[in-house]
Amino acid sequence: MKNSRIKLLAAGLFCLLPGCSQYQSKALTEQAVQQQLQTPSREQLTIQATKIKHPLLEPIKFTMVDGLSPDEAAILAVLRNPELRTVRDQHGIANAQLLQAGLLPDPQVSYSFSGPSGGTNLGSSNAFGIGLSWQATALIWRQNKITAAEKQQQGVDLQIAWQEWQIAQAAKLAAYQLIVYSRQQALLSEMALRLEDNRARLQEAAELGLVTELERVAAVSAKNLVDIRLLALKLQIKQQQQRLNRTMGLKPHESVNLQQNTELVTAMNTPAYDTLIHNVENRRLDLLALKRGYESQEESLHIAVMQQFPQISIGFDSARDNSNLYTMGFGVSMTVPIFDRNQGQIALNRATRQQLFDQYTSRVFQARADIAELLITIALINKQIQSVHHAIPDLANLVKAYQSGIENGQVDVFNYYVAWNNLTDKKIDLLTLELQLVQAGIALEVASGLYHVATDFNEKEL
Repeated sequence: MKNSRIKLLAAGLFCLLPGCSQYQSKALTEQAVQQQLQTPSREQLTIQATKIKHPLLEPIKFTMVDGLSPDEAAILAVLRNPELRTVRDQHGIANAQLLQAGLLPDPQVSYSFSGPSGGTNLGSSNAFGIGLSWQATALIWRQNKITAAEKQQQGVDLQIAWQEWQIAQAAKLAAYQLIVYSRQQALLSEMALRLEDNRARLQEAAELGLVTELERVAAVSAKNLVDIRLLALKLQIKQQQQRLNRTMGLKPHESVNLQQNTELVTAMNTPAYDTLIHNVENRRLDLLALKRGYESQEESLHIAVMQQFPQISIGFDSARDNSNLYTMGFGVSMTVPIFDRNQGQIALNRATRQQLFDQYTSRVFQARADIAELLITIALINKQIQSVHHAIPDLANLVKAYQSGIENGQVDVFNYYVAWNNLTDKKIDLLTLELQLVQAGIALEVASGLYHVATDFNEKEL
């Protein structure tokens, strides 16, 4: 009889095993790593770019024939950035937590056996007992656990989208920086050629005694200073190219051609401050993620409060004693909340909720402050660009006047080169200001949670 009951119990347990998960190994091999880091083909990237799903980024027609545009660089970064793969893995973790939250605790099966070990055993039998119990109070907070896990999952997905947005904007800005640096390099290279020509002229004139040694040394010094600027800019371009490759998940020395005909913003028109801060809490993905995390913590605190009360388990048992008497019974067990009462977990969840509340309000304050500061910055850069725009034509006219004076023998060549270099410096300054304006515009998009929040307009509207 005993053996038959044990076999029956074992058979019942083994019947549940086919539904269990099976272990599958995943070796960390060099081949697996290289396959993960392999750059997709252009056709694959084109397909992925048209199917991208993001709250802010829109699918685009991805073409690299004419070079990579800043917007294409942003999409490529979202598709290929290795750090985002790790971030997206949090989605799977959140799904697993949601699955776990919906699962009820397993019932507990117990079996006991006792046989006579001494004394008289006449008319006595081996005793055994079989019991089945289950924690019934798990049903009380099950829905709260599911709600908390759902809010947490939503928060994780929003946080992933926020980090994708950050990476996309960083790649977009890096592309603009490379474009501006390339244009500045072209201007500095042209200036270096002029100064070399001027240095050669003054060197020849100094040998003939037509100019002083001071004038010759000044020409050499001016050429050397431009060479230093040019070398520093070339180093900056190489470093920025590596940063862009890293952001887009490309190999360190992989060549990326950018669209050099990309137009820069010459002036920026932005909405009013009140317009930008209105409803910012429901636009910024990080704020939405924090809000979902706070709501999840509210449910966790609610669960902790409910778990301070007695936890009840119900069960059934069947037994036979040594006198061969069979019994069946029903049992109820519960915890007695005297010492623990789940007070530690309640205090921890309450403190965590307060921390999330303060973090959310701090982030909202920071968003509003960033928007205000960026609006001031954009307005100031607009005025600086306007001033440089107005100065460039005057310098260009001065260069033309000096050129005409040289042809008539009325102006020294040195003054002509000085005016020409001043014009080039102003053009370089203008490119720097335009890059700063792009950077401020991208920062305003991030701070306000609005894509293409700022619009550019031409100089005639200034």
